[in-house]
Amino acid sequence: MSFDNIFNKVKEATKQAADQTNRAAKAAKLKMTVMSLTSEKTQHLQTIGQRTYTLFFENSTIDGRVLQEKIQEELTQIARISTRIAELEAEIADIQSNTQHVDISDVTLKNTDVEDPKENKQ
Repeated sequence: MSFDNIFNKVKEATKQAADQTNRAAKAAKLKMTVMSLTSEKTQHLQTIGQRTYTLFFENSTIDGRVLQEKIQEELTQIARISTRIAELEAEIADIQSNTQHVDISDVTLKNTDVEDPKENKQ
């Protein structure tokens, strides 16, 4: 096996590993964004709970119309966040499905002039 062939195989394996690392980094960044959005969604849900409780505490009853007016913005934000999370999760799945496995083998032992020391063990 020539040096150029070995070099080309190493170069190809290195490029594949770098591409895979870039995909993993992008997926990790998207997962962090999903976590942040999930936290934001949780805050909106807590706000809805607080407003609902306050409305009940002040009136000893809950008027659905009044409640909806008080929480409409939160509901809109939750819908927006949920849509964005679904988009990001689809993008993450796409990145992960396109990740190629990098198979790195010892190309130096493919030379027929060199014997593999493991094969001579008896």
